[in-house]
Amino acid sequence: MNKDIETQAKKLNQWLLDNELVKEYKHYETLIKQHPELLKQEEELKLLQQQIVNLKHNDEDASQVIETYQTKKQQFDENPLVHNYLSLKEELNDLMIQIETIINEQLQKDVDE
Repeated sequence: MNKDIETQAKKLNQWLLDNELVKEYKHYETLIKQHPELLKQEEELKLLQQQIVNLKHNDEDASQVIETYQTKKQQFDENPLVHNYLSLKEELNDLMIQIETIINEQLQKDVDE
């Protein structure tokens, strides 16, 4: 890899790690990983998702499992830690898209010149 590209990528990475949004996101991520009840709920949701996929794959009725999943997912998402985490994740995704757009626009500008 070009040394200059690697240097610039490391600078961008460090800027992201120092960004308050990223720090807050990582903080909530840690809180969720340390919360036994949330981990249990998350595991239950994954199992329900697997059941839904298996039922649909076998052309069986999954409506009851889907309903259970939706109820449990709503409860999970309404937890303040999860809600804040998901909001921050969305903001972080928007930031990454913004960075990608700026890079792509600059590359296109350089190509057009």
